[in-house]
Amino acid sequence: MRKPPASNPTPSLSEANIEWDEQSQPISSNFDDVYFSRANGIEETGYVFMAQNSLPERWNAFSNDDSDSRCFTIGETGFGTGLNFLVAAKAWLEQTTTGTLHFVSVEKFPLSKPDLQQALSLWPQLIDKALSNTKPPNTKLSNKLPGLIEELLQQYPPAVAGIHRLNFTNHRIVLTLMYGDATEMFSSLKSSDHPLFHRQGNPIFDAWFLDGFSPAKNPEMWTEKLFQTIADLSNTYTTFSTFTAAGIVRRGLTNVGFEVQKVPGFGHKREMLKGEFKPASTPDVQETKEKDWQPTTFNSPHQPPWYLQSSPKIKPKRAIVIGGGIAGCSTARALAERGVAVTLIERHNNVGQEASGNPQGILYPKLSTGDSLLSRFGLMALLNASRYHSSLLDNTELSGNKILGQRCGVLLLPQSEKNQSEFKKIAQRYPKEMVQLLEGEQLNQKAGLPLERNTGLFFPQLGWIKPPTACQLLTEHPLIQVETAEVGKITFTDDQWQALDKHESILDSAQTMVIACSFNSSRFSQTNHLPLKKIRGQITSIPSSSQSKKLRTVICGEGYIAPDVDGIHTLGATYNFDETSTEVRPSDHQINLNQLAETDQAVAKSFSETKTTPPLETLSGRVAFRCTTPDYLPIAGPAPKLNSYVENYQLLKKNARSHIPIAGDCYPGLYLNIGHGSRGLSYAPICAELVANHICNEAPSLELDLRKAIHPGRFIIRDLKRNKC
Repeated sequence: MRKPPASNPTPSLSEANIEWDEQSQPISSNFDDVYFSRANGIEETGYVFMAQNSLPERWNAFSNDDSDSRCFTIGETGFGTGLNFLVAAKAWLEQTTTGTLHFVSVEKFPLSKPDLQQALSLWPQLIDKALSNTKPPNTKLSNKLPGLIEELLQQYPPAVAGIHRLNFTNHRIVLTLMYGDATEMFSSLKSSDHPLFHRQGNPIFDAWFLDGFSPAKNPEMWTEKLFQTIADLSNTYTTFSTFTAAGIVRRGLTNVGFEVQKVPGFGHKREMLKGEFKPASTPDVQETKEKDWQPTTFNSPHQPPWYLQSSPKIKPKRAIVIGGGIAGCSTARALAERGVAVTLIERHNNVGQEASGNPQGILYPKLSTGDSLLSRFGLMALLNASRYHSSLLDNTELSGNKILGQRCGVLLLPQSEKNQSEFKKIAQRYPKEMVQLLEGEQLNQKAGLPLERNTGLFFPQLGWIKPPTACQLLTEHPLIQVETAEVGKITFTDDQWQALDKHESILDSAQTMVIACSFNSSRFSQTNHLPLKKIRGQITSIPSSSQSKKLRTVICGEGYIAPDVDGIHTLGATYNFDETSTEVRPSDHQINLNQLAETDQAVAKSFSETKTTPPLETLSGRVAFRCTTPDYLPIAGPAPKLNSYVENYQLLKKNARSHIPIAGDCYPGLYLNIGHGSRGLSYAPICAELVANHICNEAPSLELDLRKAIHPGRFIIRDLKRNKC
């Protein structure tokens, strides 16, 4: 039965149009092709991709390895129903006891969640058929796969273009699901888009599953540019296999350095291809002319690769993280989950203080009708945070029966006529499971009490959590040790970073260090050039009334208010520049109450049946300081050497388009995760993941242009172009 055309959540991404045949198996209306073999999709995946890449044999090495830090990376073109991923993940869990399987897959037309659920419901029958000739029955297969299917359905992202990272079975399986064009998305994983550096510093894939619909029906995917991108992400041990034996595929892979051979195909298919990457010569610097490497002032179509720094060849065994807020704790956890022992140094007695110490932290949405780098980064960070904090949002983590968070949804109310017009466009732009436009009584029902506003955007997957608890839970890992001290200085000696206290006594040393101590990061000589801003903020804690207790969701506008916990609402927050006072001020309580009234007058009046403002002197609150940047994007990545940047890229002062083929010079093993402003709960986790990706030489969790946008070196390049450096 043919379905009507799927909606277009964003201008560049459409969901798959699915038909279901007489056997209730999915067929793509877009390409008039099947998603997997009608005979047996699981057996097809096992033969075409698992066996022809020799994965069972190659994974035996992992089962005999004592290290928890090893990672095997598979790239796939065409996620489809997720069958290849689930079969590979199941086999990995059966055959190995340590290490991580990183499965990186792209899909231009993702299935809707209902279609995916219907497709996955077929697989118990396929499993039974696959097991029918197995003696004794393979109970591991039947036990592992349903659990993975359930986890996939729980985490499956909405149809929003970009990179979505999902973790399974305590991070033993990582799925990087990329929505978009195959060539564009895999190219975005490379470390540089400069042609002279097309292989330098790239993450390396161990095996490729070249799937997707056939070249005859999907010629736009099987291109020379895709084959070259696959080669750029491969090394001499990288293998591939594909169901097709089409000449365009065989010639294309051969031309970029793969040794290709034909082997018998699966089922009715006579032949298929497999092979290994064996380039005749290194397709890199040696093929360029000497003049290509000389800095000149001519206009170049490519910006200098100032953002390019090769990842460490060997994953470090130990690391130091400075700062125990959400940025430092999420960074420590990201490294620990990759087998890196972490010493987290925090100047307070407990983690989760300073700006991460508020009683309720909001996953605050700020979507846009455009595609600016800020809006794209914010969108991907928010989607990631919704999954990252799921244990708290969904109340699966409890302490003394106290609620530590709530996925109650966030209701964003318009503050102007322009907002209302934008809200309608945003609701049309994004999937309904992500954001919905509510009006009239529907809006009041979702809020739980009558509102003055009659329009709002509702984000059902968001809510609030307790940031101090989040920080504490993140540090509860056997490889994380928290030390209480204040770092006054850092030095690099004998390939080791040292953290020194104010007396210059060594607190700890490690090959890798991550600075995540907010605006205090600028105290170090290596990072004092960063343009960090310190902004004071005060929240207000206000007792609930019989009316305000009915509030069911977070409400945001000029200010915000969260549902009550133990009879107290949190609302705020002020935004004070150039202030250092830590005193809780009644005048700032008034500002917060005024912001609440501007957000929605009815909510503000709900705090008193007599319609009077609570006495300001009776209200409690808290003061903390945000760390922001001039472009409101965070700072995440390797720490640049200021003097080297100025020297290497000085031609930018004369011509912002100068040809300067020089990679960025950064401090070896020194990284940053700071500048999150008031969105630390959303921004810090994805930045922590990105920093860990670089340290461990993994496929990154953000596209290249977004990685450039948050790179610590961007401010030096900006100032050089403005002749301010």
